[in-house]
Parts: sequence; C-alpha cells; structure tokens
Amino acid sequence: MLTAVRAVVDIGSNSVLLLVGRRGTDGRVEVTCDEARITRLSQGAAATGKLSPEAIARTVAVLTEYRAIAQRHGAELEAVATEGLRVADDPEAFLGPAREALGSDVRMISGDEEARLSYLSVAQESGDGPLRVVDVGGASTELVVGEGQTMLDMRSHRIGSVRLTERHVDADPPSRAMIEAIERSARDALASQPVQPYPELVGLAGTVTTAAALMLDLETYDRTRVDGWRASIVEVETLRDRLAAVPLQERIREPILPAGRADVIVTGLTILLAVLRHCGAQTLVTRDRGLRYALL
Repeated sequence: MLTAVRAVVDIGSNSVLLLVGRRGTDGRVEVTCDEARITRLSQGAAATGKLSPEAIARTVAVLTEYRAIAQRHGAELEAVATEGLRVADDPEAFLGPAREALGSDVRMISGDEEARLSYLSVAQESGDGPLRVVDVGGASTELVVGEGQTMLDMRSHRIGSVRLTERHVDADPPSRAMIEAIERSARDALASQPVQPYPELVGLAGTVTTAAALMLDLETYDRTRVDGWRASIVEVETLRDRLAAVPLQERIREPILPAGRADVIVTGLTILLAVLRHCGAQTLVTRDRGLRYALL
C-alpha cells in the first residue's frame, strides 16, 4: 500500500531540491519527480551574515517553479531550509518571499535534525549493521554514526563546499596551499567528533553524487547508476586532484558539472576525503538520497 503523493522541497545553501513521490508500507520510495537547481542561497552569507537580494531572487524563482510542479502532481507540499539559512542573521528576508512563492511556510530545521533526517534516508533501506553517513553540503557537513536505524552520534559541522571555498580559495585553479587550508579546516571541525574506524562510509548530496557521476563518465546524470556506486578513497583523491589541476572553464566542460557546482567541487571533495580519513574508511558508497526522502 502506498501513501498519498507528497512533495518535499529541501532548500540548501547551494542547491534547492524537489522530491515528489509516495512511500510504501515497506519504507521504499516510489519517485514521481526528482529535481535539483543550483541557486546558492548562502552566497557570501557566512562572511556578512546577510542574504544577498540576488540569491534570494534566484531561490524564490525556483520555489515558484517547484510549487507548479507539485500542483500538477496533486501533491501536498512541505519545504525545509538548512544551514544556508541558519547562517544568516536575516532569514525573514528570504522566508517572507518564499512563503508567497510556495503558498506555505518554510520550516528552518536545526543541524541535529538535518543530520538525523539524512541518516534515516539511508537507514530506512539498510539492515541492522554499523552505518556511517556523511552529507557534504554547501554550508555544513553532517556526520552520523549508527547501528541500523539507531543513531549513536550525530553532528552538523560548519564546513561546506561553498563556505570553505569562500574562506580559503581566491585563485583559479586553487593552489596546493589553499587545498591544504581546506583540509585543515575540515580536520579541525571533525576532531570534535571521534569516530570508531569502519571500512565504509555512505555519502549523500551533490558533491558525492556528482563525484560518482564523474567517475562513471556519465554524459547525463542517471540516479539509477549513481545510487549504490562504490569507489575507493584513492579514486576519490585522484578525481579531486584531477579537477584541482585545471581552471574552472575546463572543469565546466564536463557534461554533468555545471558552473554552480564546478567552482566548489574541489573543496567539496577535499571535505569528503577528510571525512573518509577521519572515519578510517577505505570505501565510499554513494546514495542518491537525503533528508527529502526521510521527510517524504
């Protein structure tokens, strides 16, 4: 038996995601529509504390589009916002226009809830064994340790692909010193969360799924091939180093690497590598999941 059709909007710091679908009694999601748009809502906000009018306008335009998609599917709509909005001192500057665009309120969720939902999106379809889940976002990175659906330790760290790019990168391509600064920031943040070593780390969100698509040499994104893709830490590092060695204009020639992802992908992969090492993991398991699946 399937539940009613629902639409969940995940408003992140770099991208805005829409999932339309239904969940069966077995916990599996039947996906009707899965969309992603890069709007970079948090552009400059970590440094200034303010959301830029341009970033707000880009994001609200996507919300208007998503509301129309949800209505076409007859779906009940729910929207949440994460660290990209938490970092701002003026969230109402976005929440008001977003409310008008969606016809309903956007709920700001805490870092703990973001981590919990990211974990559950994987755990609901996994067994009872050990699980390490990381969600590398634009403004934050969530790392959760658990057993089956039981979470033992969850943290939201204020390190993300956009945030650390804005903090450390001012050259194209980034210098080795800049990459090392990103690594130090990631290691310093993760040090507050000791983790028992485990050979596998499950990765979520745009940095991870894009990395999998690049390693698969996909011309267009295919979630069925990306979901479950396994890569060694050496393969992830090789990809990071290849992308770090070329300027942005060369990176965006990759068919599935748009400008809004290409300028922060090196930082995102550097954070991912830091998490893999922190967890003692040699293998990355990519899941095309995320908190929107848990909410649905």
